[in-house]
Amino acid sequence: MKNLIILTMVLVISAFTAHADGNTEVVVMLGDSTTVCNLNTPGAKLTDYVEAHLTKEHLQTRIVNSGIGSATAKIGLGELQARVLVHDPAVVTISFGLNDTGKSTPDEYRECLEKIVQSVQKNTHAKILLITSTPFINERHQWRQQFSDKGGMDAVLDTNFCSAMRTLGKKHNIPVCDLHSHFTALFGKNPKLRDELILPDGVHLTDKGNEVAAQHLAPYIATLLTKPTNHSQ
Repeated sequence: MKNLIILTMVLVISAFTAHADGNTEVVVMLGDSTTVCNLNTPGAKLTDYVEAHLTKEHLQTRIVNSGIGSATAKIGLGELQARVLVHDPAVVTISFGLNDTGKSTPDEYRECLEKIVQSVQKNTHAKILLITSTPFINERHQWRQQFSDKGGMDAVLDTNFCSAMRTLGKKHNIPVCDLHSHFTALFGKNPKLRDELILPDGVHLTDKGNEVAAQHLAPYIATLLTKPTNHSQ
């Protein structure tokens, strides 16, 4: 009788654990070095802050950091199976543009983004969130000279790449978290934030920058996690 009771308890606990694991939604964040955040303090990556926000909202999630240093949209496309599809995600966020500004044409960028979206839609039931890149600080970045006659590299990023992501979102009815516009507005109100939120290299975010980005980004993910699935997305 005692053994039967113990066995029953084990089965109940196992069933509860399986149920809990089954409720955990996987969010894969695909992007470049501003997603992987190797320059930041442990625990202060963008993905860390996003997960903390979702936990406060009582959303049981596992964030997969699929950031790739120096990646363009083309590199992200080539890594899609290994870094995104294999995780069977509920939500996929996509953020490229910074490296594309110096390495890709706008047409190459648009084509690769389109293929990433199509592949995620074809091979998963995941909801997609597009994320524009945070701004460059022109005068600090190592590529500044090659864009000096084009209005600065941040203008090129916004005009040729962030705008392409916004257009793709409208085309496919996919939400866009516009971090570029958000940070630009913050800098316009308080120019000192450029130093507080962007590292001296003019591109990567500080720990505080990641926190500010996550505060704007996480509610978009929370909305996707809690709304009914639309398989036609």
